Amino acid sequence: MNHPIEQNAMPSSSATDSDSTKITNYPGKRKAFVLVMLLISWILANADRMAMSISIVPISKDFNLDAQSAGLLLSAFYVSYSLMQLIAGQLSDRFGSRTVLVFSVACWSVFTGLTGFAATFASLIVIRVLFGIGEGGFVPASTVTVAEAFPRGERARAKSLVIGASFLGSAVGSSAIAALVHIHGWRYAYHVFGLVGIVVAVVLWLAIKRAPPRQKIAGKLAFRTVFRSPMLRKTMLIFFFSNVVYVALISWMPSFLVKTRHIDILHAGLASAGPYVVAFVCLNIVGWMLDKVGQGRERLFMMCGACAVVVFFALMAFADSLPSLLVLWTLCLVGYTVIYGTVFAIPLKHMPDESVGSAAGLINFGGQVAAAVAPALVGMLVDLRPGSYVWAYSALLFSGLAAFLVSLTWRAKPTAH
Repeated sequence: MNHPIEQNAMPSSSATDSDSTKITNYPGKRKAFVLVMLLISWILANADRMAMSISIVPISKDFNLDAQSAGLLLSAFYVSYSLMQLIAGQLSDRFGSRTVLVFSVACWSVFTGLTGFAATFASLIVIRVLFGIGEGGFVPASTVTVAEAFPRGERARAKSLVIGASFLGSAVGSSAIAALVHIHGWRYAYHVFGLVGIVVAVVLWLAIKRAPPRQKIAGKLAFRTVFRSPMLRKTMLIFFFSNVVYVALISWMPSFLVKTRHIDILHAGLASAGPYVVAFVCLNIVGWMLDKVGQGRERLFMMCGACAVVVFFALMAFADSLPSLLVLWTLCLVGYTVIYGTVFAIPLKHMPDESVGSAAGLINFGGQVAAAVAPALVGMLVDLRPGSYVWAYSALLFSGLAAFLVSLTWRAKPTAH
């Protein structure tokens, strides 16, 4: 007899909790505590990641790096991070989220701390790759945690809060790392963030329930199913193209402000923080809307988000002052939040719980391949015309347009279990 997942790639779009296996039951207070810890963990992860975007200026000076080498260093993390999405998604579906999640936080925290001890450019590259292995498990594992703890009608809000931490983490990373680097130097900043991460990993281990493992065959079939879904493949492509724009902006905006607006690293970090706070608030509004009115309207959400990214990113070319540049950057991020919230709500809304981790891993794999490419691509294009961002800007605008065009073709094609 065929396994039910093998027979059908997609559940009904009107699926409820009764349609899928309930893995664990969390009481209200513990559910809230787990959500807070996921939020704190992801804030820390993105602060650690943002640290390199801020500290790349003094690191480039210490190691005599040109723009292309700096871009390679920024991209090294995303190579291992993207590959880990697929592995961690399958492991989380097979064994539950707790072990994968705690390993992820502990691993990235150790290598964050070790970044401060790097003595050569090669050692920095190796540490960044290992750091990516740690962070790579968090998105698919945390998606499974949300599926374990929350009913289907609450998941978009819960997931939006967790992934919204990427913006809070960027804000914290921009300001806190800039302050630590300015006062104590970049090495000290990495030691502090690494120590905090170890503490968070211990608390997560205590907070998350151990989910009973599923049958081994279920994990394999779930992994196979997500690759066969046209809906998920297009969702991955949309996230790929939009993430090229987003990661390029967060990776290079501090350097851009320092070099073209002639402000110091502390104020560049502080200026970068404001747009992320606005984006966090907007993402949670998007999550609420997806739960309340978004079922079956995901295509419209992604189209509107991609359109906003393209329009406001294009207008950034005409910004003639720092305030106007930051306003347009903020509006561009608001458009990105609509895409970001929607692509990660799709697995939680449209896939059975047994394949949520693999589906989230596939989608984030596409986004993080983009993240691996974007910083290095920008660095290479800037080096073609030193001091000019014209070629890099054109490439990013094209990527935003591609996200919009793919979203036009996206369809949810549900079938019964």
